[in-house]
Amino acid sequence: MKVDSQISDPRVAPPGGVFDELSTLLAFARETLSGFLELASLEARRAGLGLVKMLVGGLLATIFIVTAWTGLMAALALYVVSLGMLPFAAIIVVAVVNLIAGAGLLYWCVGLSRHLLFSATRRQLAGANLVRPTTP
Repeated sequence: MKVDSQISDPRVAPPGGVFDELSTLLAFARETLSGFLELASLEARRAGLGLVKMLVGGLLATIFIVTAWTGLMAALALYVVSLGMLPFAAIIVVAVVNLIAGAGLLYWCVGLSRHLLFSATRRQLAGANLVRPTTP
């Protein structure tokens, strides 16, 4: 009789089956995955907006830097003109100096590009020996 009173008691939940437990587990997993995907999509959107802002800021900074450099080169050309050089010659000299400096920087960058080839990693992945045997 005590057993019958426990079953009809509304405070005691009836024992659930395996399928009820699996259903609860799947609902919890679906809710967790949904929350995770929502968080990931919000963060991806925030990262995308941040990237766009960074690109626009970089473009504007580049414009300002190029404008400042042009102004400095114009001031240098005016100074050379004030020393007695012809204006056309002063502009040519400043342009040639900038061209030589730019070519030197490009040459330096090309020299650095050999470090981008991951040669040691490729040797390791290919299974090449680090120490080569000497041939007689």
